[in-house]
Amino acid sequence: MDKVRYYLNWLKEYGKDYVLENTALKFLALLITAVLWLSVGSRPVSQIPLPNVPIVFHNLPDTRVMTISSYDTLSARVYLQGPRDVLDTIRSSELTVVADLSGVEPGVRVIPLKLDRSRLPASVEEESIDPRNIRITLERVVEREVVVIPRFDGKPPEGYEFIRWSIIPPSIQIFGAESQVEGTNSVSTETVSLRGKTRTFSDMVAIDLGSPNINVGDESNRKVLLTVEIDEMRKERVIENVPVTINGGPPSAQAVPRSVRVTLFGAESIIGEITPDDLIVSVDYQAASDGRGGRVPTATLKRFGERVMVRSITPGTIRIR
Repeated sequence: MDKVRYYLNWLKEYGKDYVLENTALKFLALLITAVLWLSVGSRPVSQIPLPNVPIVFHNLPDTRVMTISSYDTLSARVYLQGPRDVLDTIRSSELTVVADLSGVEPGVRVIPLKLDRSRLPASVEEESIDPRNIRITLERVVEREVVVIPRFDGKPPEGYEFIRWSIIPPSIQIFGAESQVEGTNSVSTETVSLRGKTRTFSDMVAIDLGSPNINVGDESNRKVLLTVEIDEMRKERVIENVPVTINGGPPSAQAVPRSVRVTLFGAESIIGEITPDDLIVSVDYQAASDGRGGRVPTATLKRFGERVMVRSITPGTIRIR
C-alpha cells in the first residue's frame, strides 16, 4: 500500500508541475499552432489551366524496329487545383504528361494521357487533362538505299556556266517509317549557292533527309563530298580544211579526202584563237578498216587541250590509197 500511495503522490505532483509551470510559454505555443492552422485552413483554393505541358512517350519500342510516324500534338493543357500562392509558382515546363506505349503494336493507336505527379506539390491536385488521349501512328522501320542529289541556288556570274556535279558517296542507306521510306528514291543536300562562283569547287555538305522520321544507316554519312565544275561560257566552233596525216604508212600513201572538218567545243575566251595549225588529224595505216577501206581518224590539239574538246570529225572515216 505504501508503494501505491507513493506512486499516486508522485503522479499528482508531476501533473501539477507539467500543467502549471511555464504556463505563459505553453499558452504562446498553443496560440502559434492555432494561428498556423487557421492560416493554412483559410488559404483560398483556386483552379488554373497550364497550357503547353509537354507530352513524353514512355516505354517506346526500339526505334530500329518501330517508330512514331505521326501524332496529334506534343503538348496538353492541364487543370490544377490548390492554394493560389502555390499554383502561381508552377510553370508548364516543370510538368510532364506521360503517354505509356507498353505493348503497343503497329497501326493507329489512341493512348491515354496521365500527369506525372512526381513534380507536383502535395497541396495541389490534378483536375483534368485536355486532351485526355493522344492519337498516334506506329509503323515498322525499313531500310533502303537512295541516291543523293544536290540542291543549288542561283547561277554563276555572266560569262561563266555550270558544267556538271559529282557526289561521293553517290548513294546512302536510310531507314525510317515504312510509309515514308518506301516512297523515297532520293534525298537532297542542303542548298549550295552558285552565285559568284567562277571556278570548280568541292565542299562537304549536309544531307537533307526531308523527314524527322527518316535517318541514315551510318551517322558518318550525314555529309557528302560535293564537287561542282564551273568554267567560262563555252561554245562550239568548226575548223575547216584541217589536213589529214597517215601514221605508219609508206610515203606514197594518200588520205582520201586529204582534209576534214573538225568541230570543237570549249572556253569562249580561247576557242577563237585556235587555227588549223593547232590541230593534228591522223589516221593509222595499220588500223583495221570498216570493210570498205575506211579508217577512223583521230584529232588532237597542240595547245588548250585541257579546256577544249573535239566533238566530231567530218567525214568520220578516211580511206587510204
